[in-house]
Amino acid sequence: MGAYYHAARSSAKAVLSALTGWEVRNADRIPLTGGLIVASNHISFWDPPLVGSALPRGTYFLAKEELFATPVLGPLISSVQAIPIRRGTADLSGMARAIEVLRRGEALLMFPEGSRMRDGELHPARPGVGLMAVSADVPIAPCYISGSNRQKQWWNRRVRVRITFGAPRTWRDLAGDGEATGRALYQKVGDGVMRDIAALRADQEASASRGAA
Repeated sequence: MGAYYHAARSSAKAVLSALTGWEVRNADRIPLTGGLIVASNHISFWDPPLVGSALPRGTYFLAKEELFATPVLGPLISSVQAIPIRRGTADLSGMARAIEVLRRGEALLMFPEGSRMRDGELHPARPGVGLMAVSADVPIAPCYISGSNRQKQWWNRRVRVRITFGAPRTWRDLAGDGEATGRALYQKVGDGVMRDIAALRADQEASASRGAA
């Protein structure tokens, strides 16, 4: 990752921190080296830059292919390590690029649910996160973000963006016991990731309740 990327990332972190008044917890759980998937829930357009900036290391991320054709956003996301992927189909070329990034020892930010969940709730994972982890043989660190879908309330700090990271686990640990292979295995890994994200949500909500008491 070049100097431009690191400068852009540092600038984005400063701006987003000031804009949202965010609270980032347990970033020290993220290893600074080695192939890694960071898997987060997805409730807002702001999630990729927020989670990416909060991470203690540079990261690649997947973005839907259509975004790369837009005049301003396309060049911007290309410059900050976005990998285009076609939604609604098995995009083998996009997945192959992402797997190669992981095998090189880089970090990849993914949203296992596959798209933004406008209701703000957690939904089942698609098998893609499991496929990536198994194919590249890398661990997955869960992340839970809240408040990113309530931008109008950032200004007066009525809502604060909260980002909580969890410790990485191997895909074998996430899959649990059993003899599943192929898509069934990938889905079990994805299900395990969503359970970890749900646990982070519970922890975050409990912490927020204690703070409000």
